[in-house]
Amino acid sequence: MNTEGPDATAREHPEGPEPSGLGREGGSEASGSGDLETIRRARLRLMEVFEPQDSLGMLLISTLGPVRTAEIATGAEDIADVEVEAIRRRVPESGSLLQEPHLERSRQRWAARARHRPPERLLESLDRIGAWFACPEDPDWPESLRGMREFAPIGLWGRGDRAGLGAPLEDNIAFVGCRDSTSYGESVVSHLAGDLAAEGYGVLSGAAFGIDAAAHRAALAASTRRPATVAYLACGIDRAYPQAHAELLQRIAEEGVVLSEVAPGGSPLRHRFLQRNRLIAAMAAVTVVVEARLRSGALNTANHALGLGRTVAAVPGSVFSAQSGGCNRLLREGYVRLVATTQDLRDLLPPRQTSLDLGDLGAGGAPADGEGSPEDPLTEVQRLVKDALPVGRPVPADRLCSVAGLGIREALVALAQLEGLGLAERSGAGWKLPRSVRDEGERP
Repeated sequence: MNTEGPDATAREHPEGPEPSGLGREGGSEASGSGDLETIRRARLRLMEVFEPQDSLGMLLISTLGPVRTAEIATGAEDIADVEVEAIRRRVPESGSLLQEPHLERSRQRWAARARHRPPERLLESLDRIGAWFACPEDPDWPESLRGMREFAPIGLWGRGDRAGLGAPLEDNIAFVGCRDSTSYGESVVSHLAGDLAAEGYGVLSGAAFGIDAAAHRAALAASTRRPATVAYLACGIDRAYPQAHAELLQRIAEEGVVLSEVAPGGSPLRHRFLQRNRLIAAMAAVTVVVEARLRSGALNTANHALGLGRTVAAVPGSVFSAQSGGCNRLLREGYVRLVATTQDLRDLLPPRQTSLDLGDLGAGGAPADGEGSPEDPLTEVQRLVKDALPVGRPVPADRLCSVAGLGIREALVALAQLEGLGLAERSGAGWKLPRSVRDEGERP
């Protein structure tokens, strides 16, 4: 270690003035010296050198700031003794990370990846595919990531509507589950994710086979907002993984957001999937596990969410289904909530203000803005959809659209609202009028 450095004068004081960045918590606040562009360049370099959640790397960023950390990580300068001592005072539990053997191993690991790819060239090349870069110093950086401290990402690469990056926590719901899902699991997640997307919620997942893909597709089909859904990758933003989902990821980039904390070109390594899971958990108010084996990565996401104080729910499954073993165990251990219907999930969501929220309906289902009347509290769109519902065999939503003369999104929103009011019933992939309504003579 070098005893000379930007704060070598600290030796003149018994305690020593702390180096720039020390004494401030969180990566976005411990930015050290430098303007925003210098900080962004430093974070771009660090994303190529560090793996997500590099313990020592994240410690240096949170205490010395990204600019000074980039100088150390790329080998431009060594860490000064006064900096090490100041970090030890500031973060006493960091002692083992700052021991010389660990420091040397980290230097060797970083040196192997300290490629000299100019940030400007990297940004230009990614701009050609419509990618953008966000970091904690940006005003639209998600508030839900600021409280993650050393577990926060250094930055995020994105494709799609950047407006989705700063969406309020209470507007986002994550759906996760196994890759080898069953028709039961895919039907359940399509039902839940589609209903919530139709009510204006953002659907988050990891773009994997099975439950993830079903959640994304349901959101794309039903969402009433943009961005419709957010996919988190475990590889570079310029790669499609799995390759079979290249078309799905392109649709998400067009109608939603694709995010990654892995440097462009990065491969989808196993540990990156586990690291990616913490971001899904952090960005969602509720994480719903729909089918998960006993050793599923979806359980890792649930554990991250619980550790962050988020609400976790699970869908129960057959005791004979291996794909439901993890969900059933979560429910048995009592740390998560059981959900079987859309209303179960609504009950777990924090309050939010939205024109699509059923809470905006007055007593008896009357809209608060007075669009309905005491005799008929339904809106015009709701009446059209209700009148189109069959008495007997259920029909798909697109058939209802042709009968009611409505667009698919209008119809799906109305169906979700009618279901909450007990005036529509989902049966498989179709919809019909509930028996209770028919028995009351609501229909001729």
